[in-house]
Amino acid sequence: MTAHLLLLDGDAMTAGMLRFLLGDTGYQTTILADPRRVDGFLEENAADLILLDATLPHVDGFALCATVRREHPDIPVIFLSARNMVSDKIAGFEHGADDYLAKPFEPTELLARVQAVLRRYSRTERNHFGSSIRSEGAALDLGAMQFTAPARRPVPLTPTEMKILECLMRDADAVVLHETLIERTWGYDYEGESNRVQVYISRLRKKIEEDPGNPMYLHTVRDAGYTFRPGRAAARPALHLLDAGRGDAGENGRAREWSAIGD
Repeated sequence: MTAHLLLLDGDAMTAGMLRFLLGDTGYQTTILADPRRVDGFLEENAADLILLDATLPHVDGFALCATVRREHPDIPVIFLSARNMVSDKIAGFEHGADDYLAKPFEPTELLARVQAVLRRYSRTERNHFGSSIRSEGAALDLGAMQFTAPARRPVPLTPTEMKILECLMRDADAVVLHETLIERTWGYDYEGESNRVQVYISRLRKKIEEDPGNPMYLHTVRDAGYTFRPGRAAARPALHLLDAGRGDAGENGRAREWSAIGD
């Protein structure tokens, strides 16, 4: 699949030149003029890499990098900045950047660094996730990062979407707690918005469900979490709860029953 790069540069002309260069090489590119819209953009769109200027209107580039890495740890960031002091580069890495390229730079060097970072993240995801998971005809291909429902074409996923779906499919029919999804996807020290899981579940439903309003796979269990359970909500009346901390079922290893499914 073609990598999607998000460009945030304080100079519109530079951003346009970067988009031309990267597009000519085969990358899909998007310029975001207002850096304050980054989080909203990433909630609705997949991005494989962010090219970020340290000097931006309205926000500090280093602070924005730190926010992006906290909220979207699966998206790498490369700084492209005229701030070329060693202290600037150190600040970039300390705020979570994967690479820092000072302006002006050679186009071939930028392309080489983009390829290197994308390759490193792709390798990490493949090594971490393994091969595939199947559940009653549905398949999650972890290497290709795509979901396939019976008699339908594969649907590409972002790394975060895949982590959430993997968590649910590995424990198909169990209720995976909201907190468990946060821990397994963003880590135990996550401090972002409380509705992030809900947002990603909504995105996944739009991608993999024929009718997102009446889901076939991703079901909400009120006051608990979510479950991957092929079949409409009324198909099976009860589910057991998967304990977040131990990976076993319920309190003291026992399964608790849940019958109130709310989608």
